[in-house]
Amino acid sequence: MGLLPAILPVLVVISISASGVLNNPVSQIGRPVAKQMYPRVLKQMYPRLPKLVHPRLPKQMHPRVPKRMYPREPKQRHPNVPRAQPVQSFQDGGTARDVKLTNYKDVFYYGPITIGTPGKTFNVAFDTGSSATWVPSSRCPASNIACQKHEKYNNASSSTYKGDGQSFFTQYDLGEISGYWSQDSVTVAGLTVKNQAFGEAVIESEIFEDTKNDGILGLGFTNVSAGEKPSVFDNMVSQGVLPVPVFSFYLNRMETGGPDSVLTLGGTNPDYYTGDFTYVDLSQPDRWQFKMDRVQLYNGNTIFSRRECPAIVDSSTSLIVGPVDEIDILNIELGGIALPGFPKMYVLDCSKIDNLPDVEFILNGQKLSLSSRDYVLKITDDEDSLCFSGFVGKRFEEGETPTWTLGISFMRAFYTQFDKGRNRIGFAKAIP
Repeated sequence: MGLLPAILPVLVVISISASGVLNNPVSQIGRPVAKQMYPRVLKQMYPRLPKLVHPRLPKQMHPRVPKRMYPREPKQRHPNVPRAQPVQSFQDGGTARDVKLTNYKDVFYYGPITIGTPGKTFNVAFDTGSSATWVPSSRCPASNIACQKHEKYNNASSSTYKGDGQSFFTQYDLGEISGYWSQDSVTVAGLTVKNQAFGEAVIESEIFEDTKNDGILGLGFTNVSAGEKPSVFDNMVSQGVLPVPVFSFYLNRMETGGPDSVLTLGGTNPDYYTGDFTYVDLSQPDRWQFKMDRVQLYNGNTIFSRRECPAIVDSSTSLIVGPVDEIDILNIELGGIALPGFPKMYVLDCSKIDNLPDVEFILNGQKLSLSSRDYVLKITDDEDSLCFSGFVGKRFEEGETPTWTLGISFMRAFYTQFDKGRNRIGFAKAIP
């Protein structure tokens, strides 16, 4: 078996990140995009990848910054960063619960929920970039293949179902979902929310046909003024199901053979991280966004640095997305070669991965470093391997604020705590 069938789903995800999708769940990638964007000759395009020599930008495009301008941070603790104090941990006797997540090719993660009485099980992607929850409806037409290929909710079979009467619609960059709102009991990790509003999807775009998950559970902020329904997580807090409005992610890597990936609802689980948390306050009231001190590539001298830029943590984005001009410089310094036809994606020499420098993210004065093991996506089979940079570029329209999105590649390296009660995000080193 060649490498192309194994790499194709990952390439599609990278292409979506590169096209500028910040809040589009990566679980929505489907067959049509792959058919349109990736010819079967991809493998033949790189028969001798390790021998390729990457071009270097002229010095005037990225002058080396003197080391004295960006000295390495002192080892002592930054005064604004508190020591790790989990808001709620399993040892505290609270009702925090773990949801086991399935890792699909290190690209996205999904887990089970149940809806109705008796409960019907659905696999959903847990998305911090949106607040709505939806699953396919049993009333979708037979002609809608995407709906028919997944588990479907039948409201007539649930004794706790309540009609809503409002239409449901959500637009994604590569497709859309439409149907109507319903209410029923929703259970996650044994925690039940009553009268939860969710979308019954009657029409799903073609891109959803081959997804592993049935639907989406949103963990983003609810915009009540815009008519959005309270999220599952918000109702867990308001109904007293959770002790505190906190949830946390541990995302494993397939090759390590470590513990299962988990979403912890109602606090943190100290079994999945080490050391202290670095906390950052949210800079926007409606999203998981904060101000990042800078990003830098440090290898004897600081050769790349982006100062004081906003960043979003998004569990629905597979890689790390940033302004395309800065990402280009970073990838070229890493030895990357732009993928022909897809200039925002870069191929790296697999034989040199272990020698690549760390990429450092400075948050609230503290340095969080990603090693090449964290930011390189390696796809391999018995015959060949291809390595892709985990940094992809996005072009921002005039008037838009260039923003970084720290996706799954970042979250795998750092156990991530989302604290709605204190409007902050915490990062601690994830266990291997």
